[in-house]
Amino acid sequence: MFKPKLVLFDFGGTLIEDGDFQLYAGLDQLRLAADNPEVTTTEVMCDLWHSIEDRLIRREKTEYGYVLDVQLSGALRIIFTLTGLRYSIDIAQCEIIFDRFNAERKPTPYMAELRNALDAAGIRTAVISNTVLSGEAMATAINDRLPNNKMEFILTSADYLFCKPASDMFAVAAKRAGVEPNECWYLGDSFGPDVIGGHSVGMLPVLYESELDTPFERKELKGKTYYVVNSWAELISRIPEDWS
Repeated sequence: MFKPKLVLFDFGGTLIEDGDFQLYAGLDQLRLAADNPEVTTTEVMCDLWHSIEDRLIRREKTEYGYVLDVQLSGALRIIFTLTGLRYSIDIAQCEIIFDRFNAERKPTPYMAELRNALDAAGIRTAVISNTVLSGEAMATAINDRLPNNKMEFILTSADYLFCKPASDMFAVAAKRAGVEPNECWYLGDSFGPDVIGGHSVGMLPVLYESELDTPFERKELKGKTYYVVNSWAELISRIPEDWS
């Protein structure tokens, strides 16, 4: 493995383990944060959410994910307008409240140690994620669970339109960092979005599969290399001391 100039992370399942989605809890906290929470009920908000979700599920999909993503802020604006909820805080703060209370999350095992090892080696880091969250809201979610993480930027499909495995966010990340794509690793836990997406611009994917029996494997897809690890501790062990 070569020393990368930039390591890019997926979010859910890679940086962070997502708990069960708790729609009611997230919307309830969001209602209580309104200037006039008494105008509606959380149950009404949930019904509106499900109505929006049912229509979005019928979007045309690619083999590995949605062609286009939607913004959480758009769904929230519909719910707020139809229920009459008013807010003194901006829409980004509404996203953050909803996200903070709709799931219990924790870093994946050894993620903090991996982040420290990359920092010690002088390797820059950032995030690319398929999510309805804005980059601002996702940055807060990451900072809540991984303080002092030193991520240079967060790219989300909600902000950049096309979901992985489309090449757009990968290309934007390399351009924004001022590096070539073939100087980057992309760490993720989903074969299609992360391996195929990373390969689409020439990045080296590292796939996280915690159930894998073998700690480390080198594989190829159409002549392009990628690696599979069952623990971030295994990847840490592959970072030579002389990289620091």
